Amino acid sequence: MYRVAIILLLVCSAGSADVLAQSVLRVHEQQASLTDALSRFTVQSGIDVVFSRTQADKWTTTCSYEGSRALDALVCLVTDLPFRVQEISRSQYVLIPLMTDPKRVRSHVLNGFVVDAASGESLIGAHVRLPEMGAGAVTNEAGYFALPGVTSGKRRVVGSYLGFETMDSLITVDGSALLLALSPRPLTVEGVTIESSPTLRAELDTTPGLVSMPPAHLQELPGALGSNDVLETLRWLPGIERAGEATGGLMIRGSGPDQNLYLIDGVPIYHPWHAFSLVSTFQTGTFKDIHLYRGAFPAEYGGRLSAVLDAELRDGGRSEPHVQAGINALQGRFLIETPVTPRSSFMLSGRRSYIDQLVGSRHPVSDDAGRRDTLRTGYYFYDWSAKFSYRPDEKSSLSLSWYSGRDVLDLRLPFDVSLDFSSFLRPADLFFEVDQSWGNRLASARFQRLLSERLFLTTILYESRYDAQENTFIRPTKTASVVSAYEVSVQDLGLRADMDWYLSLRHHIRFGAQWVERRFHSDVEAELTYSPGFNEFIEEDISVERPELAAYIRDLWRPTPRWRILPGVRVSYFGGGRYLRAAPRLNAQFVVHPDRLSLRAAATTQVQYLQRIQDRQARLYDLVSSRWVPADDQVPPSRSGQLTAGLEYQPIRGLKLTTDIYVRRSRNVLLPDDAFQARDELLGSGIEVSSLLAQYVSGEERSRGLELGVDYQHARWRVVASFTRSRTEDRTDGGPDAPWRAARFDTPRNASVVVQRSAGAWLWGISTLWRSGYPVTVPTGRFASTHPATGETTLVLHAPQENNGRLPNYFRADVHASYRFRAWDADWKAGIDIFNTTVRRNTVSQSFSASDPILAPRNRKGLPLIPLFEIEVNLR
Repeated sequence: MYRVAIILLLVCSAGSADVLAQSVLRVHEQQASLTDALSRFTVQSGIDVVFSRTQADKWTTTCSYEGSRALDALVCLVTDLPFRVQEISRSQYVLIPLMTDPKRVRSHVLNGFVVDAASGESLIGAHVRLPEMGAGAVTNEAGYFALPGVTSGKRRVVGSYLGFETMDSLITVDGSALLLALSPRPLTVEGVTIESSPTLRAELDTTPGLVSMPPAHLQELPGALGSNDVLETLRWLPGIERAGEATGGLMIRGSGPDQNLYLIDGVPIYHPWHAFSLVSTFQTGTFKDIHLYRGAFPAEYGGRLSAVLDAELRDGGRSEPHVQAGINALQGRFLIETPVTPRSSFMLSGRRSYIDQLVGSRHPVSDDAGRRDTLRTGYYFYDWSAKFSYRPDEKSSLSLSWYSGRDVLDLRLPFDVSLDFSSFLRPADLFFEVDQSWGNRLASARFQRLLSERLFLTTILYESRYDAQENTFIRPTKTASVVSAYEVSVQDLGLRADMDWYLSLRHHIRFGAQWVERRFHSDVEAELTYSPGFNEFIEEDISVERPELAAYIRDLWRPTPRWRILPGVRVSYFGGGRYLRAAPRLNAQFVVHPDRLSLRAAATTQVQYLQRIQDRQARLYDLVSSRWVPADDQVPPSRSGQLTAGLEYQPIRGLKLTTDIYVRRSRNVLLPDDAFQARDELLGSGIEVSSLLAQYVSGEERSRGLELGVDYQHARWRVVASFTRSRTEDRTDGGPDAPWRAARFDTPRNASVVVQRSAGAWLWGISTLWRSGYPVTVPTGRFASTHPATGETTLVLHAPQENNGRLPNYFRADVHASYRFRAWDADWKAGIDIFNTTVRRNTVSQSFSASDPILAPRNRKGLPLIPLFEIEVNLR
């Protein structure tokens, strides 16, 4: 696996051989005369530098550079000085003075905001560069940038953002703030052509594994069963997969789904899924910016081991109202954006599934004896998102965000349900009822203020809550019944402050602190009636509060035009167990060729104080809900360390190749004591944390992998391909000699390809997914166990090792097409998706029964061919 990565690195490096073959320049000057430094540079490089000795004698320079590009070395020598470099030929450069009197030269902080020219929304992660100085910056969450130490005069400024037209202008640096308005590239009837500048990401991004893509571009990739879904779309990228066929959480670089941090406007959301993890709460069109950090995330993020998904809600259009509505086979949705005043805007979006409205949720039934009943088969989910944005002045902004999403399941069916609809749509003496709901709610207020040209403050006050209720009534016989009411919740009350300090062109420091008060609650009330007069009552109620305090600092250091180094540390204190932990992190990037090749590496550590578990024995609760268990004296916090190295290579315009290698190891991770424990008890051992922990053991995880990615965009074609070669293993704490075993969702090989072509108003595409089968425990024998008192004999399966087998390989091919047109003064898009075009019924799980005459697996098949549709309309 690693040989492949080395070969690819050599091939990519060969593409830039014209750069690497040049002699290496080493420039190290400390408060040296500029005239002397230029003379030494000329002798070393053999390059003629034309300059005014009278002007150069007035200045000193400090520079440290090692590389092969003479222009970069010269830019390093004159950084923060009133000169610009003009290339005459490959062997001759001219230093042009901007001012002749050093007493008249003033240094300014070139600062401002980058916004969408059409909507007025701030652009997060936009790039602003000064090419002649070799300096650049990336906008923060408010779209703000700052470049300190820029001398007065005319400067060429380049602003760009993926999916927007690049702005290249000559501006006068005089200390006044800039407003760079970038125009979106139009979506014409000829299709969508996505082209990104090959230099920007290579020069300015420092984090390996970072995925940063505007939602408008994510929408063009296949989503979840015909809908636009951020988390489902991300699975087409290297190192990301779903824990199942079409349901299950995201697994990133071998992590568990609960090791990912999901943020909406900087607020954590605990359960980002609907429809039993079929679709996510992250609708692509609701967000204006999405960042996914795979493994190596900066110091401002913490609390999880594996990955961070940071999504920013749309601000609402500040120029004109915009309405979007859509419907597909699962749900209907809408989005409204409108300006309120010249300085404020509002966004509202909603979504709801509608299958319960089609088939009905209440079914009156009767039989020949005249008995009547009302059966229920109701299920639906919904989302609401809203955001109000206000700018009281040019230096401040205030935003209020709100989200609420929920799933509701309501069933009343005969106890002996079968697939014969005529047999269960009838009155019955024996029946069961299920009333379950689960969801998230969050609210936040964020204030941002430009305190000075160099200091930018962001504060967030928020509340986030996840809760689930499971109410059950079962009548298995005419004299017996079970009534159960179960509730679980976790609530965050938090305050966070972040400060951006633009110290100089070489140092951008960010530091901040966060306080969170978490409240965990669970309760259960149950009554079991075995026979008239013989009842059993159970009632438990648990509430726990745990504070967490964290502080961090990191520095984006640019020692030379080619190097970007991001050291940082995060220190956190957790009240449960009084744990104090430090998590140092280091990211580095080296630009081999600014137009083609960049190398990245990272060494990071993370700490996680919460772990998600479920009761693995009870049949009446923890069926759809999740319990988050905080660290305490019994459960130490999980820790993880990861090493990552990668490259990004762009041999030609429109083609991007990426390679990443990672090694990751975690400890103090809760693993099931018996990974295949059957739910064979009604109420299990109770909801006390100590009772639940008895079903788990502390263990270790390790993973390693190679990720390859291809993104090709040219004219009418787009190809996105990925391949991942990885291994993920775990073991219980049994000392250094304890054996490692394949983890539950270990997939050694995973490959996907998306091919799209636009033809006029049509966009056609095919997507394929292939991966190794999941591990499965295969019994090698069975034995009989006889109860000493009753003499009852029970057959028990024997498996010498968990996950000693594998399911067959998984393969699926989908086809999708969309058509854009304009009618009734609106822009329309109609699409169709065919899920599992090859009608391959993949094996998604296996089970074994000790009572079978022959120990053969019982295979559960995946989804068949499913045709899906979506219609979308946009009004402006």
